[in-house]
Amino acid sequence: MIVSKYCASGNDFLIFHSFREENRAEIAIELCNRFYGIGADGLVVLLPYTQQKDNLAYKWEFYNSDGSIADMCGNASRAVSLYAFHNNLAARKHSFLSGAGIISTYIQEQIDSKKSFVQSNMGNYIIDGNVVENRNGKVYEFEHITMRIPHLIYCANSMKEYISLGNDLDFLSYIRHKHNANVNIAFKENNIIHYMTFERGVEGITQACGTGAGAVYVSFGNFDKEYILVPPSKEKLRVSCVDNEIYFSGIVTKICDCYI
Repeated sequence: MIVSKYCASGNDFLIFHSFREENRAEIAIELCNRFYGIGADGLVVLLPYTQQKDNLAYKWEFYNSDGSIADMCGNASRAVSLYAFHNNLAARKHSFLSGAGIISTYIQEQIDSKKSFVQSNMGNYIIDGNVVENRNGKVYEFEHITMRIPHLIYCANSMKEYISLGNDLDFLSYIRHKHNANVNIAFKENNIIHYMTFERGVEGITQACGTGAGAVYVSFGNFDKEYILVPPSKEKLRVSCVDNEIYFSGIVTKICDCYI
C-alpha cells in the first residue's frame, strides 16, 4: 500500500486512490496519529466517479484524524487536486465530488516537481446570523457562516486580543461542540487578515483551514477586493469572490510517498 503525504499551506493530508469503497475510519486514526503513525490532519481516498455525464474526475472519502467523516475541507481539495494531477488521474483543471457537492480546482502554477500554486472554488456561502457567548464577563459575538460546512467567526479588535482568544482552547472547544461548527478568530491589519481555526475532527487549532479562510473573508464583507489571509502556518492564502463564489489559492507541496 502506498500513501502520499501532501501539505496545503500547513494543513497536511495522507492521500491514496482505490477502486473500492469501504469504511476506513480505523486506518485513518492509525495513519494520522502523529506519534505512532505517519501524522496528518486527515486521510483522503480518491475513488472512481462512474456517472460520466457530470464530467467529474473522481469522488473522495474524507476522514478527519479522529476517524470522523467530513463533507468538505478546502485545503484538502487543493491537496487532492495536485495528487490527482501528479498521478495522471485528472487534468490541471478539473472538478470532483466531495460530500458537500462538486468542487472545482485549478493548478495555476508549478513551482517545481513537488510544489504548485493550486486554486479551489468553494462555491457559494450562506450568512446564518450571529451567535453570542460570554466568557469571564466579556461578551463575544460570532458570525455564523456556512462555507460548505459551518463556521463561527469572531473579529478581534487587536492583535493582543486575537492571540489571547486563540490561546483559550477550553473556550473555543466549548463553542465548537455547543454549535457543532469550526471556530475562527480573525484580525484585519490593512489588506492582510490573520486568522486561526479550531477545527472539528482535529479538535484543536490547525495550521490552516481553507473553508475557514473563505468564511473569514465573507465575514469582512468587501467582495470587491482580494485579501491575503495568513493562518498559523504563515503561508499566505489569496481569497477573492467572483459571481458570489469564493476562490482561494496557495501553495501545495508533496512531502513524500509512504510504503506501508
